[in-house]
Amino acid sequence: MFMELVTVVGVYATLCWLYENLRTPVLLLVQGFQQLFLGGQTSLPQKYGPWAVITGGSDGIGKGYAHYLASQGMKVLLIARNEAKLKRVADEIMANHQGAEVKVLVADFSKGEQIYERLEQELAAFDIGILVNNVGVINEKPIQVDRMEKRMLWDLININCGAATNLCNIAVPAMKRRHRGLIINISSLSSVAPTPYLAIYAATKAYMTSFSLALRQEVAPYGIECQTVAPGYVHTSMTEYLNPAEGQKNAFSIRLVKVADMIRYAGYCIGKVDQTTGHWSHGIQTATLNMLPASLKLRVFTRLYTQLLHEYSNTDKKTT
Repeated sequence: MFMELVTVVGVYATLCWLYENLRTPVLLLVQGFQQLFLGGQTSLPQKYGPWAVITGGSDGIGKGYAHYLASQGMKVLLIARNEAKLKRVADEIMANHQGAEVKVLVADFSKGEQIYERLEQELAAFDIGILVNNVGVINEKPIQVDRMEKRMLWDLININCGAATNLCNIAVPAMKRRHRGLIINISSLSSVAPTPYLAIYAATKAYMTSFSLALRQEVAPYGIECQTVAPGYVHTSMTEYLNPAEGQKNAFSIRLVKVADMIRYAGYCIGKVDQTTGHWSHGIQTATLNMLPASLKLRVFTRLYTQLLHEYSNTDKKTT
């Protein structure tokens, strides 16, 4: 009787894991075959609307999405706080994608509530088809919560949580009226488990995943899609501290995926799946972690980031 119960529990746990971790790749294959053999693929502007709004669009993943969406015929509105970088990326997109229309909007999401009234007024002029909530910050190095500067604490909350929440609040009503639209929320692999020494960042990304999955259910009856993207390590300015000196490698740098490689996969996922890690290698990492119970995932992340904490503590001591 006991062995039968263990077998039933084991089969149930295996089926749950298979569903959670193979659902996205299976959907991608099915959708890919349907488009290949049945045709009838609708362009992104036709399906969702003409404009793509991308926060944090001046660098990294946001910049990658901007290039990809422009290549798919979307008009692009880039939002970030550095006007010079925004204009440089806009010029780059228009030079690389003939006929692309790109506009920029300067906004500093670290300022919190005060910026959103102006943003709402500015965005009212655009028929937003795709909203990419990408803007985010991370503490430069692993650090204990009590040693973090107050400014960084608020930046993590205002930017990583506040920006996506408020922009969805602004954009969704018009999407509901038009009965179309797509929201892409960028979360992180760190949302899978609590992450000591990256505690606040990981918690903000856990919020993003929870918010995005719930929002998907809310907007689905109105013909609006909501996709959650939870990548692992991607080589951007936010993960530069993981990259050692030229010619050297470490356990973290070898896991860094180039932005172009991630966007190639993540772009293919648009309109096909509601959840993705943004890259196949990150999917394997997430599936592996999901085999572990919550307590073991926490121990894995604790060991990983304790190692990083010690490495950068030693580096700081050497440079002072």
